[in-house]
Amino acid sequence: MRCRTEAKAGCGKGGEMNAIFACLRVNLLGRLLGAAVTCLCIACSPAPPAVVVDSAAGGLSSQGVLALPSDWASWQRFSRRFITLEGRVVDRTFGGKTTSEGQSYGLFFALVAGDRRRFENIRRWTSAELAGGDLGERLPGWLWARRDDGTWGLKDANSAADADLWLAYTLLEAGRYWQEPRYTAQGRALLSSIAAREVVELDGGRVLLLPAPSGFDLGGGRYRFNPSYLPGFLFQALANDDPAGPWERVWATYQELAPQMFPAGVAPDLCIVDRDGRVFVDRETAAVGSYDAIRVYLWAGLSPAGPRSVLPLLHGLVPLLQEYGMPPEKLDAVSGRATAVAYSPAGFQGAVLPYLSAMGATELLAGQQRRVEAHALAARMGTNTQYYDEVLILFGVGWQERRYRFDEAGHLVLPPGR
Repeated sequence: MRCRTEAKAGCGKGGEMNAIFACLRVNLLGRLLGAAVTCLCIACSPAPPAVVVDSAAGGLSSQGVLALPSDWASWQRFSRRFITLEGRVVDRTFGGKTTSEGQSYGLFFALVAGDRRRFENIRRWTSAELAGGDLGERLPGWLWARRDDGTWGLKDANSAADADLWLAYTLLEAGRYWQEPRYTAQGRALLSSIAAREVVELDGGRVLLLPAPSGFDLGGGRYRFNPSYLPGFLFQALANDDPAGPWERVWATYQELAPQMFPAGVAPDLCIVDRDGRVFVDRETAAVGSYDAIRVYLWAGLSPAGPRSVLPLLHGLVPLLQEYGMPPEKLDAVSGRATAVAYSPAGFQGAVLPYLSAMGATELLAGQQRRVEAHALAARMGTNTQYYDEVLILFGVGWQERRYRFDEAGHLVLPPGR
């Protein structure tokens, strides 16, 4: 089971401005020490030595930095900090590892930014390093990191269904936008592999998406399920593009079971589903809703409104935001109460922007926007940021800035020229 234990970097409730001013003072002192020290600090990382990029695909500038055609400053900053020249998305918080999740999100944002060179580098690296050079026919392993023998490479070949789906969806959308048949074919091949290895049949015609091919079938007709792996818009698009696939039934099953998953109006990280369509608390995680579950609200906010939306079932986060002023780091999905409130990750504050907009909570939305802006200012002035926080902020702020949308059929809608 994959669990997030993100490092708690930052200040608690009400301390943002003090942190920003401290950051400004430290940053000014650092600048006085000279550009060489600054460059060294930016380059420092526990990641492995850089791999030489294929310059034909990488588009190196005369300074050796990948040329970014996008005018999206947030994406450019994310790319400089977290994406290597060869296309590996690096999680610096956890020893420089790379996950298929990171690769899938990086691929999506490269498409949104119109950054075709970066897109191709990410796609190639993902295929070569996570799928043995055969992405599509093979599902990508979820973890690339330092192995027990000290070498770097694929450490866990079990795939992650959310990353697999995001990769397939993004490849299909890129094939459509850029008229590139290779991307379309690879996306369709991935969908076939996902359907064959990560989808199980329940009784009553229900179909469940497992988080991975192995490790989540508990035996006796019981499965561990992750609600954050199902963005509504994604399944709408897949059901339209691949009507012979299981995607319509997967989403219908999720809709049917969602009231049992969210009894208090908030989402758990994980739950247990049995063959009869009953939902139980996952005893290992004790109904905690945290680093996985925050994406449930994000996807619901990004998805078009309508009878297929799960947004009305997620009403319980609004009163918690009213009470605490920011999303709790952890909550109890059975009682609906917060269990850890001293710290709210900046990424959570970015993730809830589309959700609060969809819920019509304008005052809460404005408050979270101010927090995200304060975080962005501190980041620009040199404060270290975390991969997962920045991914969630890219989703939330990118949507607020209308960098992307999803139409009624679930397809990506980009501004003209992308």
